[in-house]
Amino acid sequence: MKKVLFLVAIFSVTSLFSQNTFQLWNFNAKDGMEGAIAKLADEQWGDAKFKSGGIQIERIGHGDNPWSHRVILFGEIGKIGRVDGDVTDTEWALFQEKFNNLVEEWGTSYAGRFMSIEGGSWVDYPYVQIYDLNLNDPLAFKNAHDKLVKQTSKTRGERPVAFGAYDIGGGKNVTHWVAIGSKDFNDLMAQKAIEETYVKEWAEWSKNNGGATIIANYSLNVLAAFTNN
Repeated sequence: MKKVLFLVAIFSVTSLFSQNTFQLWNFNAKDGMEGAIAKLADEQWGDAKFKSGGIQIERIGHGDNPWSHRVILFGEIGKIGRVDGDVTDTEWALFQEKFNNLVEEWGTSYAGRFMSIEGGSWVDYPYVQIYDLNLNDPLAFKNAHDKLVKQTSKTRGERPVAFGAYDIGGGKNVTHWVAIGSKDFNDLMAQKAIEETYVKEWAEWSKNNGGATIIANYSLNVLAAFTNN
């Protein structure tokens, strides 16, 4: 059994740029341990104070991702993780030991940035579809993506949409990602049907996105989320 502790990086990232960043760790939970993982996460992070952003545990569902769950830490570059002194080394070591007892295997880990985000809270739209992409021209894609998001905003409502980069890891031939939030599976499917009515807008996106290949896509559900709000 491989046990990887998500250690030092969860507390500090340094950069001169004021952007939003993320770090994530995939893992396979032991059978029947999802509820215990959520409870342990609440004990560890339920009253945590973050420098910015927060942390989530997510259940991976349909699609290409072979892992059962993932932990994602997010926030501003240079202001990620818990505030100094919010947790002691002893408390953190004990949490890691307890968490590892609920994990069958730790998997791949990635890090990157949010390039754009629109819409409401992921907590309100916890069923998320992720598209892992290989982009020929990231700037052209961002411009086409941002325009399409605005063009479809009326029917999408407050459902969040994010675009970002994998700067460390991400998978073979994967450079960027898009995430789309929904209330649940049925809501996601209903939104896909609505999207098909934007024929002209999608054609324009395809023409102007600089060349994009979908390498993988999968769904996930936010199991537990912790922020300062």
